[in-house]
Amino acid sequence: MEVYDEKGKKLKNMPAPGKNDLPEQSKAANDAWKLLKKQLKTVITNQELRLEYALGTGREWESSKWERVFVRNPVMRQFAAGLIWGIYEDNRPVQTFRYMEDGTFNTVDEEEYVLPAGGRIALVHPLELSQEVLTEWQKQLFDYEVEQPVEQLQRSFYRVTEEEKEEVELSRFDGVVINALSLAEKLQNMGWYRGEAGDRGIVDTYYHADGDRRVTLHFSGDDILPINMEVVLHGAFFEMIDCEDTSRFSVCKLGDVPPRYFSEIVLQLAKAAASSTETRRDPN
Repeated sequence: MEVYDEKGKKLKNMPAPGKNDLPEQSKAANDAWKLLKKQLKTVITNQELRLEYALGTGREWESSKWERVFVRNPVMRQFAAGLIWGIYEDNRPVQTFRYMEDGTFNTVDEEEYVLPAGGRIALVHPLELSQEVLTEWQKQLFDYEVEQPVEQLQRSFYRVTEEEKEEVELSRFDGVVINALSLAEKLQNMGWYRGEAGDRGIVDTYYHADGDRRVTLHFSGDDILPINMEVVLHGAFFEMIDCEDTSRFSVCKLGDVPPRYFSEIVLQLAKAAASSTETRRDPN
């Protein structure tokens, strides 16, 4: 937000009312200014969360709608200029680009780019880029002194290993010991929910649902409400909606999980387990 005087000079804040200003109108103007700044902070925080979600899920926009949302909107334009975008076909980027503040589009080779009519645009995930292209984009943002509003090019990413492809259980975090309250706070802040209570009121799962996909994390269990105790993480299972019965989810092999979704779930679990200093394998 910026404010200027009648001569076009930029001011740090709204000017104090002068002796010839109307007190009521001056107060109303200052109140409106303060409210707008407060509302803008809320909008920015909400949009950061939405873009984080869009990056994690691979949400796509048709090019004309993308321009309406991110180019013609003065708030979202600031976000657009700090991120790397891609033209997608069959869930893969066929071209990456950046929106420049002068209204043009730039490729990783710093050549001007024209958006294709009807193209599908999404935020590029670093796991989809070769190391060479990823490094070049990072260098370009550094050269232009662009600070990304959402962690993107520096984002940690994870792939399914050859040994895991035929497995149905993600066991990378099996045995991690962590405080139950810490686990609950971190997972719930990332959109996870606690599972239903079982025998004796014990909850031993968290789940993350996203449309036709779901992942369930098993752990040693705690009370209906998380309490200050140590718990042990077990395996996580990915599920997809059954094509023949959309009311049911079926566990799928890790090799069949969409790469971006797999990477984002592992990243979230890694963040949730980051404070752990102990691993305790359960022989059973």
